[in-house]
Amino acid sequence: MSCLPELAATIAAEYLVASLTLAFSTKKSSSRQLGLLSLSALVVLETVLLSAWSGLELLRGVVAFFCFVKTLHLVSLFLILRVEISQLLPQTRKPSPRFLAALNCVVGTRGIGTPWEVKTWTHRDHASPPNQTPKTKGAYIARTLLSLIWQFIVLDFLNFGAVRYFQREWPGALAADAEFLGPASSKEQLIARFPLALLLLVNLRMLLSMIYKVVALVSIAFFSGCPQSWPPLFGRVWDLRYFRVRDCWAVYWHSLLRWPLVTISSAIQHRLLPGSGKAQQMIQLLLIFSISGILHVLCAIYAGLPDNLGAIMLFFVGQSAAIVVQELVSPRPRAGKDSDTPWTRFLNFLSLLTWFYVSMPLLAYTALRMPVETNEFMPLSFVEEVGWQAMAGVISAGWAGWTLIGG
Repeated sequence: MSCLPELAATIAAEYLVASLTLAFSTKKSSSRQLGLLSLSALVVLETVLLSAWSGLELLRGVVAFFCFVKTLHLVSLFLILRVEISQLLPQTRKPSPRFLAALNCVVGTRGIGTPWEVKTWTHRDHASPPNQTPKTKGAYIARTLLSLIWQFIVLDFLNFGAVRYFQREWPGALAADAEFLGPASSKEQLIARFPLALLLLVNLRMLLSMIYKVVALVSIAFFSGCPQSWPPLFGRVWDLRYFRVRDCWAVYWHSLLRWPLVTISSAIQHRLLPGSGKAQQMIQLLLIFSISGILHVLCAIYAGLPDNLGAIMLFFVGQSAAIVVQELVSPRPRAGKDSDTPWTRFLNFLSLLTWFYVSMPLLAYTALRMPVETNEFMPLSFVEEVGWQAMAGVISAGWAGWTLIGG
């Protein structure tokens, strides 16, 4: 844990150098080359410090994951897209707006406010966007702080209440290689698959949302960011136009990673097989999920997960295969020929649930087998103090109140 200050300083230096390089250099200038050399040295130092950090394993894994995402984002910005500040802020030469626009581009892997903006969700034509972002900074900060407190309590309950309960009461459900048994699974294991997968999905969604909101708060409070630049990370499942594997991933996960992943995978695909046909799309899809799988495997290594990490990679590669098969069997309706009826939505929803019921244990079980004691990354645990039953009541009451105020 002793190298944590040095690691934090290195990460901050990377963002500073990247923002200055983007704001005050052109893609062919010597100052751009100097900035890239400095960034390369900082990335190497960051990797060394991550390996030397002996802190809490889960926290180390989460930090490592976002460090790798940051590195991929910088590669896409400076080496593939070769972005210049004129593409972000064409009408000003003042240093402060240039730096802030560059910082927003470097930090925001969703590209909000840039030509490469990633849409927050694919909502239905008749649906209003969920969780409207407050327009004033004060309202946004107050709402986000309340949301962070609420999510902290829920994460505490999930990690020290629900996960520990499953490990204690259903040990056979998480037995070694249970995710690979398929039809040979015991009745206990078949019943446990859905709640275990749901537990991990909620846990990961909550954790991602918390990290995103912390970064948004820092940007808005200290770097003149605006609430509209940080729309909600997740939409609602019922606002999906089609219940398909592709749409689900685009809305609920890769909206955070899509800009760097699509940029890098497109560059590789054009080198391997130039063009824009079906074969090229399939190659790019496989590359996107393969890169995502590698990121998650590296995260698991740094988090000290105790299992065969090949299951994680198989999970992500399997998602690309599922997307291809689903679109071959049941192509998406063309524009103007929408066959979206309640019955087809229901069937697609069932097929989506079935797919994740089958595949999610490949990702979930590896993480859920991790001892709860090494899963700690928060400074305190209310569940440890008052028990999970009491916290379940607090969470239920909080959820009802948060729903009433439009959270």
